[in-house]
Amino acid sequence: MHGGIILRRGNETGRGGGHDAAGSMRWLLTYADLITLLMAFFIVMYAMSRLDAARYASVAEALGRVLRGGVSLGGVLPGGQGAEAQDEMQEVARNLQEYIRSHGLEGKVTLILTPEGLNVSFTGSVLFDLGKADLRPDALPILEEVAGYLSRIPNFVGVAGSTDDLKISTPQFPSNWELSVVRATTVIRFLTEEYGLDPHRFIALGYGEYHPLYPNTSEENRARNRRVDIIIYRQPPFLGTPRTAP
Repeated sequence: MHGGIILRRGNETGRGGGHDAAGSMRWLLTYADLITLLMAFFIVMYAMSRLDAARYASVAEALGRVLRGGVSLGGVLPGGQGAEAQDEMQEVARNLQEYIRSHGLEGKVTLILTPEGLNVSFTGSVLFDLGKADLRPDALPILEEVAGYLSRIPNFVGVAGSTDDLKISTPQFPSNWELSVVRATTVIRFLTEEYGLDPHRFIALGYGEYHPLYPNTSEENRARNRRVDIIIYRQPPFLGTPRTAP
């Protein structure tokens, strides 16, 4: 050694730490992560326990009906509506179905149950002539019938216009978008202005040619794709906190 300085590695003396010391502390990081996850889990569980018990029960009941295959026409109604409102909606469906049968409107007006709610679909030229957005005079009685039923229930209502794929370009309707939207708003204006239904309940939708039910390969299919759907929603169709009409 000749009077030189002797160098020792840390692991030979048990001091100095280095990588071995860091490795011995790694379990603390894992432990801290686990504690953080557990705390987050219990916070979520506590928040869930604070849900409105009545609303939770109604949602659970509705989901149960779906899973059992027994979906009712009433569904979950806005504003916490109960069995009476559900019965009203079922009555609307029964009465409309009877009206459709008694007036020979099968194939032209159909009732469709969807996850959104009850869809009253007017196909072909029941409400409007080709390329027009003025209500046909013979369409007024069926809309009056629908207005009478809508006045009995509090549900929100969407009116959606759809067209076939035939292009349109006029000063009033530069494209099928405008035609479909104006048809929807024409129906809404009739229901609200002529029959006093609350306009806060209504939503106008225009799908243009982009929501066909059938391939636009024949005039029969195009007539089916030209339609207006009146949708009686099960729940308010808004994101966030559900609202009810004023």
